[in-house]
Amino acid sequence: MNRKVIFFLPLILLLGVCLLLLAGLHQDPKKIASALIDKPVPEFYQANLLDSRQTLSPKDFPKRPFLMNIWGSWCGYCRQEHPLLMELAQDIPIIGVDYRDKPQNGIEMLKRMGNPYALVIDDSRGELALKLGVDGAPETYLVDANGIIRYRHSGLLDRETWQNTFMPQLNQLLQP
Repeated sequence: MNRKVIFFLPLILLLGVCLLLLAGLHQDPKKIASALIDKPVPEFYQANLLDSRQTLSPKDFPKRPFLMNIWGSWCGYCRQEHPLLMELAQDIPIIGVDYRDKPQNGIEMLKRMGNPYALVIDDSRGELALKLGVDGAPETYLVDANGIIRYRHSGLLDRETWQNTFMPQLNQLLQP
């Protein structure tokens, strides 16, 4: 009896691993949970990309709901979502985090494509992104008026995601 169990044990383990992998295929990678949901944006003190003499921190955030967008000039999806961010910036403040980028390249991109950001944080070493748990760029966070992260979207922010996911949550934050 023990020999049969030992003989089939590797097969049972292999089937278990295959079932776990199969279950993972059915999950939406854009719906990545974040340990920071319902927690404040982590403390940081980093240079303003557009004026390296100025240090930015959460105290500089708007006192109303805003977006925090992780981007880089090297990121194709970031350039793709940029026109939408330019539109959204007319209605909601956006804090930009230039992630693992040469500062001059980020500045050049903003000069060329326009600047949708109320503030732009130079995160060329990825320190803030590490605290946020960023997987890569782009990522967009919805943050409430108290600096609490309410939602995280990993990947390209498109109009459909804005309308169907962000807007309902933003409307909830704006209700008295």
